Amino acid sequence: MSGLPVVGRYVTRSWSSGSGAGTERRQASPSPRQPRSTWRLPAFFRRRLEIAQRGGGRVGSTGPGDSEGGVAVTEEAFKDTKDPQHTLKDPRKDPMRESTSTDPIKDFEATPSPYDEPEIHDVGVREPRYLDLFDPGVSVVRDPKLDLPPAQPKSRARSLLAACLASLASTRVVVCCSVVLVVLVVVIVALASTSRHAFPQDPRIQPPYVTTVTTCGFVQGMVDGGAFVFRGVPYAVPPVGERRFRRSQPHSKLEDCWTGTYLANVTRPCWGYDSQGGVVQGFEDCLLLDVFTPQLGYDTPLPVVVVVGGASLGGDAQRPWMVSKAAQLVQDRHVVVVSPQLRRGPFGFFPHPAVAAATYPHTAGNQGASDLLAALTWTRHNVEHFGGDPTQVTLLGHRAGAALAWPLLSSRSGRDLVHSAWLSGAAPHHPTLSWRDADPALVESLNCTSVACLEAVPARQVMEAPPLEWRRPGHHAWLVADGLDVSFLPAMPQVPLVLGSTEQVAAEPLLSWRGRLGTSRSLLLDAILEGLRYFSTAQEQPTTVQPSKAAVVTGYGKRGWPPPLSRNTEEEVQVALVSTAAAEAALERYSEEVTDPWLLLTTLVSDATTTCPALAAAASMARSLAHRRRTPITATPVYAYLAHHARAARTGTLADGTTDLEALLGLLPLHSAADRSFAHSLQELFFRFVADGVPERHDPTPAQLGVYLVGNGFTVQRSRPLCDHWANASHLAGRF
Repeated sequence: MSGLPVVGRYVTRSWSSGSGAGTERRQASPSPRQPRSTWRLPAFFRRRLEIAQRGGGRVGSTGPGDSEGGVAVTEEAFKDTKDPQHTLKDPRKDPMRESTSTDPIKDFEATPSPYDEPEIHDVGVREPRYLDLFDPGVSVVRDPKLDLPPAQPKSRARSLLAACLASLASTRVVVCCSVVLVVLVVVIVALASTSRHAFPQDPRIQPPYVTTVTTCGFVQGMVDGGAFVFRGVPYAVPPVGERRFRRSQPHSKLEDCWTGTYLANVTRPCWGYDSQGGVVQGFEDCLLLDVFTPQLGYDTPLPVVVVVGGASLGGDAQRPWMVSKAAQLVQDRHVVVVSPQLRRGPFGFFPHPAVAAATYPHTAGNQGASDLLAALTWTRHNVEHFGGDPTQVTLLGHRAGAALAWPLLSSRSGRDLVHSAWLSGAAPHHPTLSWRDADPALVESLNCTSVACLEAVPARQVMEAPPLEWRRPGHHAWLVADGLDVSFLPAMPQVPLVLGSTEQVAAEPLLSWRGRLGTSRSLLLDAILEGLRYFSTAQEQPTTVQPSKAAVVTGYGKRGWPPPLSRNTEEEVQVALVSTAAAEAALERYSEEVTDPWLLLTTLVSDATTTCPALAAAASMARSLAHRRRTPITATPVYAYLAHHARAARTGTLADGTTDLEALLGLLPLHSAADRSFAHSLQELFFRFVADGVPERHDPTPAQLGVYLVGNGFTVQRSRPLCDHWANASHLAGRF
């Protein structure tokens, strides 16, 4: 075996050098093997040791001379040998053989136990065995292959590439799992949306009907597409019989409510007047409201918009048209719309002394104002059952609705019911005329001195009692100060507020002049005088007071309460009478900006009576509220806007008085891209204000710093230059 290549070299302690064929005897020197002791190897190693001693090892050697006095381990030592000389002479002594005897007891006695300690005989020549490597007396010689230079490491690029490939492999697994998860979610949602029975249906919804609950009982409405509509829901005790001409009474007793389920599928209009003063027949039991909502759940309540409109406080014939598309609006904008009906005309604003004497506190008039407060109270208590948020109520007042809402925002009764207000089409004005000083012609028109007589008068006779000129919009101020719902002293609202108007808001009352203006300057001047005096005749001046002498209202009751309200003095009355010189000056100023006679007339009268007073009041309040607080951030914000988008209507191509309201409620006909852009821009401002209390998400502009001009988009203008001409003409502001 000397010719075999050496794999490892081990120096032994007892092999002597010799010559020849490697049959040398061991030296006579004493064996360095450690003396036997009582310590025994574990059975596993003893068995292996016995196998190795009997020829089962795989260690080859060279002669002592070839290995320089040592034992060499060759490659052949690690191969399974099949040499028969290495097999056992006696198969019976092989502990791994299979039993061939039929007598298991004899076979057990003849077979030596592999766990017995065999006696190792010292022979002359012995092949080294594998377990000699475990002998502590054997010294290990280093393998020459270990001295070879190490393999060159992989380059950095290859290492990075390997790392990237490993990362990509793990990323693929994550991406594949994510894609599978997304596909499963999409499939589940698709199945849920296409299957009508995927989820249990709300038991309140049984198309075409829907039922919910209020503080007075169940109400049943209708399913209108994706919205739920409840029409004619009672919000107060019917004002009939002994409750005629009295303040609204919310449902506070069980006797005031209904039994079973109330069918809220139709409404009943109130009595009122049209634009020409004609009587519009209605019902006295009309304290009802309509609710439009896209949901009925309680988890995510939606903002609430309470809509109050009308051309005057004498009538509201446009209300059915105003809410005709509210069902689609609530789906698109995710809000809840509430539209209450209010008493108007004599039924809503009748300050009779007999009624005041029969009630406590002793006051009369403003029954319509108490209706609005009762509707807001109902909204706070019940709107959550219609999917709305009672802590996020916005009052949208237009024209007469804005004039009615303005004094209620600062009263003790209404300041906690509204959280923001958007008022358009009317200049903010607080009534300075007390109910005691109202024109006696209205009180005497019914020829009644007792409450029993007032309760017995037929409804039509009550509506026909006022003079015809009073019934027309803008010719009579119905609102008075009663000290209860409308305070005697004005105050500023403590909620976020937006005041605005359209550029030609006064076009409707001047429509009779459109076809006969022509190019005549004198006709245009006459039209301006009539338009300005049209609104000035609604000033709070009783017919019995002569303008030649001043009048002062004294206080009533103990210690002069209510406080005295000063009426216009003689000088103020003379200023209020629009002169021809003032009209000519205004015409000269507006001729520099506008050339079309009809557009000039409507713009001039609108600025004098509505637009400029509203913008001036908004700027004044915003400035006052900002300086009242230590930090402007905590002040109540006030904003202003002006809609100048001209649309085609029966009043011409201009921004008439209902353009902004139609855009807000989805009623504006979208004939062009400009119409769509205007409607979208104004709705974005409004519904952002409804949701967050500001018209813009980032850096909204308060009224003292600028005005939002809404047309094809919206911009911010520092002020309206034409309003400088009407800086001292607040007395021309229209009254309702």
